[in-house]
Amino acid sequence: MTTAVQQINMKKVLIFSLFIGLFFSCKKEDLNPDYPFTIVVKTLSDSLRVANIRVEILAPVNSGAFVPFFEGWSNEKGEVSFEYDKDAVFSVRATRGVTPITFIGCTEVRLEPNTQVYKTVYIAPYDPEAEGCTYNP
Repeated sequence: MTTAVQQINMKKVLIFSLFIGLFFSCKKEDLNPDYPFTIVVKTLSDSLRVANIRVEILAPVNSGAFVPFFEGWSNEKGEVSFEYDKDAVFSVRATRGVTPITFIGCTEVRLEPNTQVYKTVYIAPYDPEAEGCTYNP
């Protein structure tokens, strides 16, 4: 049988435990989050990763056109990584060849705070009669 003093002590322990649990369960907001992201380049025909592909991260401007914001080349794993400091949705364009472009692919990537986002862009043979990408998932 428990005494009144033991019941009071048990209530104090319970209240203290709840307070500690609430204190440590609260997440502190990161006021300067990072927005890292990696673009993986694959071929549409067989989903193989492709190296040495130019990857442009495009952002809209006031005219409604898109301009390169970041640029890089896929490595031997078919990946290229970037980092931004704000929440954003970017258009991604991957191309092989300059004049003429022989392969092209497009997609969009939405960045998330403090989370490495991976987005795959599939490239396919470029059709010079079609404007831009013919494949955009």
